[in-house]
Amino acid sequence: MRQTVRQAGAAVPVRILVESLGTDWQTVLEASDFSVPDPQRRFPGARDPADDERRIQPGFALIEAPLMFFNGGTSAVTLEVSILREDGTRVQQAMIGIISQETYLHPAPGQRMLKRDPATAHGDRMQVKASAANAVQLTSTASEGAAEQHDPEAG
Repeated sequence: MRQTVRQAGAAVPVRILVESLGTDWQTVLEASDFSVPDPQRRFPGARDPADDERRIQPGFALIEAPLMFFNGGTSAVTLEVSILREDGTRVQQAMIGIISQETYLHPAPGQRMLKRDPATAHGDRMQVKASAANAVQLTSTASEGAAEQHDPEAG
């Protein structure tokens, strides 16, 4: 995913809130890259194909708090948490059973996802699914923004 912005910006807070998880993988956070003005062409190798006056800057998404899953259903639910990498590789983080009316805190603070390849449609994605639909809620906080990039003219 690509975001067009007026200037390369600092990270912004993102609220993660899913009222009811489904049984298919659902993306709850994704790293984007950014189309940033660059009329001086300081980054000639990273041009935006949609606008030559802009460059593509890699981006990141950072989970700031534990992922809090609440099972409001009447029976136990199995929950899966994974990262789907930019290259399509899935990294399974957890498969956990949550009994009815209980909360599971997934230790994700500091988990960083990146979007580095401008040719790919998606960056790294945090995805979740449950064994029963409409039973589990998810809340957490994250931040996302443009990744720092070294100036190729330096040095």
